[in-house]
Amino acid sequence: MNRLELIGLFLVAGIFSGEIQSAPLYFRTATRASVCFSAGNVPKEIKDFYNSKLPTEEKARWVERISVSEAKSLYQSLECVHRLRLSKEEKILLLSDYGRYRETRELLYSFYENHLLSEEKTIRFSATEEKEVRTFLQSKRELLNRLFDAEALSLSEEPLPLESFTNLYLALLLQHWEFFQTAPEFLKESVGD
Repeated sequence: MNRLELIGLFLVAGIFSGEIQSAPLYFRTATRASVCFSAGNVPKEIKDFYNSKLPTEEKARWVERISVSEAKSLYQSLECVHRLRLSKEEKILLLSDYGRYRETRELLYSFYENHLLSEEKTIRFSATEEKEVRTFLQSKRELLNRLFDAEALSLSEEPLPLESFTNLYLALLLQHWEFFQTAPEFLKESVGD
């Protein structure tokens, strides 16, 4: 697996990790809020999800469970930050640190997009497949931006309701699953690496 595929897999892993300690919100900050974030781990569940032969109904339950788990993990971090009652200066610094984190994530996603749309890949796509990949990437970027906006708003004010985050994670997971169903085989193979 080359470096860009690995970056893409880490991005996907960040979305698909399913254990509470996975901490979907983890970034460096010089504020007291650093105690609210943990790097967690990336469970084997990600690879199992794609490669399992479970019936569709069971995968649907799996997606829901992972979405709830991710949302709870994120929400725990947001509530922890809120309970600290950061000063105005600390909040400004926290949001500045979050801004750098978001820029890094967006840059990594751009590398992921460029990798999937590189000439090495697009030559192998049919016109329909290339259109589907572009649509998937654009939709995913929109959903990630909604998630980033919800995180930023929750860090600056009260945390949004847990259901908001659950729905965003569910949308991302379902989008990935639907794309995976129709993705060209050479892309599916890289998920299993």
